[in-house]
Amino acid sequence: MIRIVVCAAAFFAFVGLAPAFAQDGPPELQSDIVVTGVRPEQIQSFVEQVSTAPPSVDQLARWDDDICISATGLGAEQSQTVIDRVSLRAQAVGLRPGRANCRPNVFVFFASNGSEFARGLLEQRRSLFAYYHEENIATLGQEALTAFIETPRPVRWWHVVQTRGADGDRLGSDSARPEAPPPPDTMTAVPDGFTGVQSVRSTGSRVRSVERQDFNRVLIIVDASLAEGYPLDSIGDYIAMVTLAQIDPQAQVRAFPTILNLFNEDLENTSFEMTNWDTAYLNGLYRSERNAASMTQQVSDISRRMSSSDSGPNR
Repeated sequence: MIRIVVCAAAFFAFVGLAPAFAQDGPPELQSDIVVTGVRPEQIQSFVEQVSTAPPSVDQLARWDDDICISATGLGAEQSQTVIDRVSLRAQAVGLRPGRANCRPNVFVFFASNGSEFARGLLEQRRSLFAYYHEENIATLGQEALTAFIETPRPVRWWHVVQTRGADGDRLGSDSARPEAPPPPDTMTAVPDGFTGVQSVRSTGSRVRSVERQDFNRVLIIVDASLAEGYPLDSIGDYIAMVTLAQIDPQAQVRAFPTILNLFNEDLENTSFEMTNWDTAYLNGLYRSERNAASMTQQVSDISRRMSSSDSGPNR
C-alpha cells in the first residue's frame, strides 16, 4: 500500500504540506491499452481536443520520473484514498510516486468554495502559480489564470512547466555570462574543430528539438460543493488524468468515452473511472518523443500509438 502523510490543515496551512512517502509497490494497472473500433480521425480529434501547452513553448509536457502528492482539506483516510488512486495511475505510466522524503510537486486542495479558495491562494502564494517571471518556466498565461480563478468547476487545475535540455539537464540562466575566450594562439585547429574551446553538438533537427518540457508542479482545487455525491475513487481518477497530462479545460469531450465527462450529468453513459481512451492517451503521451520538434508532431505520435496494435494487446 502507498503510505502518505496528509496535511488536513485549514485554508492557508498548505505552506507546510507534508510529503507523500514511498510506496511498497502496489500492482500496476495494465500499461498497454489500444483504442479499437473507431476511426483514426476520431482518435486524432480527441487528442487535439484535450492536449494543450503554454503559448511560449510548442511541446506537450509530462512528468519525468517522480511525482510527490500532497492533499489538504479532507480527513486522513479520504485523502489517502485520493492519493493512492492518483499514485496508482502514475505508476501505470512508469512514474515513481511518493518516494521517501520526497518534496511535494502535486498539490491537491479540497475546498468548500473553489473560486474563493483559488483567489485566496493566488493572493497569498503567487509564486506557486509562477505568477512572476521565472527562468525557463512557463504557464498557460494570464487569461488562463483568470479563468482558473473565476470559472466555477468541480475540479480545476494549473500546471507550471519547466523547459529542460533534451536529455533532462537544467538549462543555464539568462543572467549567466560566458567566460572570456582563450587567446587565439591557444585555439589550435584540429580535424574535429579547435582545442581549448567548448564543443557543443546539437541534437536538434526538423523532427527533434534540443529542448523538452517537464512538469515542475501542478495545483488541483476540488470544489467540494460541486463534487459532492461523486465516488472518491472517481474523483481520484479525474484528478489523476489532469495531473499526469495538461488537459485543456475548454476541451469538448462529450462525444468521447472519458473520465473527463464525469461531471457532465446530462450524459447517459458517464464513466466513473478512467476509460481505455484515457489510459491509451496517457500511455501515448508518456511513450511519445519527449523532445519532438512541435506539439503537432506529438499529437500525431500520441494518436498513432492510441490506435496502433504495437501499443499492446489490451482492448
